[in-house]
Amino acid sequence: MTITSSIDHDRRCMVAIASGPIGWEEVRSHLHEERLKGGLGYPELIDARTATPTWSSAQTREIVVLLTAFGRESTLGSTAVLVSSDFAFGMMRMLRILLEDVCIVMPFRDYDAAEQWLLETTGRPIKER
Repeated sequence: MTITSSIDHDRRCMVAIASGPIGWEEVRSHLHEERLKGGLGYPELIDARTATPTWSSAQTREIVVLLTAFGRESTLGSTAVLVSSDFAFGMMRMLRILLEDVCIVMPFRDYDAAEQWLLETTGRPIKER
């Protein structure tokens, strides 16, 4: 349904909130928006606890193709994705495996664990406390 994001260029990070059914078009639009706003290289925390991935296996490959193309242009930032279902966790793990040579996408169920992972991975917090 929707992915809203904010990019903090001063802190060099992104936060996004996904809700409802999220299909290929929403993912594609989000990634193009990140690219347009200059945030693809920043670490990102995506809160998708109220979202359900609805893209197909073929569309998963399209996500990988798009991110691979973007990764050829510049380095992609680490992404922590908060999920609330086994299905969503599995979809994010599949993307993690398929993208392992391109970028890091890591699923989480716990917000604090996702923030801590991003801090350890990037050396800076995703938001001010």
